[in-house]
Amino acid sequence: MTWSVATGLADLPDLDPAAFDPGAGAAGTRARLLGVETDGRWRHRYVTAKSPGGLAALLPVYRPTGRSWPDPAYAPESWAIPGLSPVEVTADRCLLVGGVYDRRTALHLPDDRAREGLREVARIAVEESRCLVFPFVYTRARRILDAATGGRIRWAVLEHEARFHDVVHSARVRGVLRRDRRLIERAATTASVVPWQDAHPETAGLIAEHNLRMGQSDHPEFVRMRYAQWADCAGVRVIVFDARAGSHHGVLTALVWRDGLELHEIGLPPSDDPARLALYLDLIFHRPHAFARENRLTTIRAGTAARTPKASRGAAFEPLHGGVLDAGNTEWLAHGPDPRSTA
Repeated sequence: MTWSVATGLADLPDLDPAAFDPGAGAAGTRARLLGVETDGRWRHRYVTAKSPGGLAALLPVYRPTGRSWPDPAYAPESWAIPGLSPVEVTADRCLLVGGVYDRRTALHLPDDRAREGLREVARIAVEESRCLVFPFVYTRARRILDAATGGRIRWAVLEHEARFHDVVHSARVRGVLRRDRRLIERAATTASVVPWQDAHPETAGLIAEHNLRMGQSDHPEFVRMRYAQWADCAGVRVIVFDARAGSHHGVLTALVWRDGLELHEIGLPPSDDPARLALYLDLIFHRPHAFARENRLTTIRAGTAARTPKASRGAAFEPLHGGVLDAGNTEWLAHGPDPRSTA
């Protein structure tokens, strides 16, 4: 297997990254990675491997262009990793592996070639006096990375992603769902599902206002830009659940990719009215599940927020890990014995 470094996906015209690892859903597709290439806040490269059958591995690597983090969620000093000093992981001392968008990362790397691939990445990091950072990776990827580095990566669990599968619900969950339906019926909620480009003019504003109330920086123009990027992703369908109950109006964005539904952002003004609660429950659970059944989608990814209401309605949770291979161990990985050697 021959390893090389590409400066853009244009150099890899036949690549479908999701064919390597579909674990991150739409976030791991070629079109999404291409979108990151247009973001001037990050510098990108791709460590790739070719075999006789074609491209066999892809490791995107990123570093910030400035001395501050473009997205604080990707700043390792905020991850509370035991024994890690914040001065070790400033923006000018880190090379991020996998992704810098969407808070979930695919690992496009065969298990038996992980050590080789990471060795090539570590060489880039050492040349730039950086350590390696692995943001928002799933448990399977963490196991691969640990095996390839001899357990030298230090980890913290960053978030838990909720997922709904087609399973038989427990009696407790069925009871919760029955109470939901009674509340929704009393509120007489109505809803439609429309493509992003046909969404109600208030949609972007509702989402931005909701995010601002949750302490996140946002603006309607940023919302429109985010979903315009998703809408440009080949193979990804962007939809909006638009629902009303009395005077209340709420929206939920979602992506359809392959056989899954990925819930993204809600926009719903606050109120103590029970009709508002009914609308919230309809948006985050009942309408998406009905849509998934109608369209034969087998999995619903429901994001990382609102864990308690999702758990009470049958969600399973997948941890997302953040890891750091410090500068000394990154140098060890870069200059250690060739993993292909049998000596």
